[in-house]
Amino acid sequence: MTKFDFSSVRKQAIDFRQIGMILKKTEKSLGSSRSICLDDPESAFTLAYESMLKASMALMFSQGYRPRVQLGHHKTLIKFSKYVLGEGYAGMTATYDHMRGKRNRVVYDVGAVSEAEVKEALSMAEKYLNVIKQKIEEESPQMKLL
Repeated sequence: MTKFDFSSVRKQAIDFRQIGMILKKTEKSLGSSRSICLDDPESAFTLAYESMLKASMALMFSQGYRPRVQLGHHKTLIKFSKYVLGEGYAGMTATYDHMRGKRNRVVYDVGAVSEAEVKEALSMAEKYLNVIKQKIEEESPQMKLL
C-alpha cells in the first residue's frame, strides 16, 4: 500500500458544490486543450496537465483535505492521488508525474511538445478525469445529484 505524508495537507470541510465547480473547470481546460492542440501543442499540453491537477484537487477536497500552500504542492497532489486511487492506478499516476516534469520544462525552460505527446496527454487527462469522477461518486453518492 502507498503511504502518504499528511503533513503536506490540511483538513478542510467537504463542500460538494466546490468540488463540482472544480470538475467543471477541469472539463473546460480539457476542451480548451483539445481546441488548440494542433496550433499550440505546448499550451495544449500544459492545459491537459492542469486539468489533471484540478481533478486531483477535487479528489483531495472530496476526502476532506487541501494542500498546504508551499513549494511542491503539485507533487503533493500527485502523491495524494496515488495514495487514494491505489496501486491499480500506479501507471496512470506515474504518467501524471512524468507530465508534471514535462510541463515544468515547457513552462520554465525551452521544452517542446510534439503532436503525438499532446494527443497522448489529452487522452491520459480524459481517462484520469473519468477515474477521479468515478472515485468521488463511489465514495460520495451525493455528487451525482450536482
